[in-house]
Amino acid sequence: MPKRFTTKYGGGGHNSSLLIIAVPSEDSFIQYCVNGILNMPPHHISRFSDNTLHNIADIFNLKLINLHHENVQNEHIEFYKSTMWAKLFLPTPLVDRGFFRKIINRLGRIGKHCIKIPPNAYGHTAVAIYKIK
Repeated sequence: MPKRFTTKYGGGGHNSSLLIIAVPSEDSFIQYCVNGILNMPPHHISRFSDNTLHNIADIFNLKLINLHHENVQNEHIEFYKSTMWAKLFLPTPLVDRGFFRKIINRLGRIGKHCIKIPPNAYGHTAVAIYKIK
C-alpha cells in the first residue's frame, strides 16, 4: 500500500472516518497458485498477509476494526481444487513451466475431484476496515 496514499487519506479524516481496503490475501489458497497470470504483476503487484494488515494499523496510527476473508466463491471452486491438487505433489513457485508441472496439471483434471474445500478455507480476497484514530 503506497505510504503517500495511506498518510493522506488514512490520517487526514475525521474521528469517525473509516479506511476500507480489499486486497489479495497471502493467507488464502492463492499463495499456492503457480503460473496464475492474474496473480502476478501488474494485476496483483502485492499480496497481503493478515500480519501485514495488522501492522498497517500500527504503522499509520489506525485501529483495525475488522479483518474479513471472503469464502471461496463459486466461480473459484475449480481454481481452488486445481491449485490444491498440484500443491500435493509439487512446490509452489510463482512460475513453473516444467514437464512435471504439466503432467500434474493434466492429471488434476480428474484428481481435483478428490479435493474437498474445508468450511474455513479463505477465498482470495481479504477486506480490512480501519478506524482513523
